[in-house]
Amino acid sequence: MAERTTEKALENARQATIAGGEERFLTLARGDVEGLVRANQALADGASELGRAWLVCWQEQVAEGMELARAMLERQGAFLRSSLERMTTQATRNAELTSGMIDGCFAPPRPGKAAERTPKHTA
Repeated sequence: MAERTTEKALENARQATIAGGEERFLTLARGDVEGLVRANQALADGASELGRAWLVCWQEQVAEGMELARAMLERQGAFLRSSLERMTTQATRNAELTSGMIDGCFAPPRPGKAAERTPKHTA
């Protein structure tokens, strides 16, 4: 009977050790899972923070690009305006010169020079 009691005590100790080991394993596993959950949450927060940082960066880039484009368009507009004004002034001068040339070419003959302008074959 003493052997049986010893065997039973050893069996109970083994069972207690196994149960304790399982308990410790489950506790560690739970701790590891909780750690993984916290790590995943931190990773998700970090990714979302990184996403917000990228968004802010791109918004600043777009805003700066728009400002530069606006400034460039204003300068191009000023250049185009001054070029058109010069071209209009030059076209007006050319039209006046051409008009003067045409008026001088088709002017009525003067009385003293009428004989000189008459073609020789009609005279």
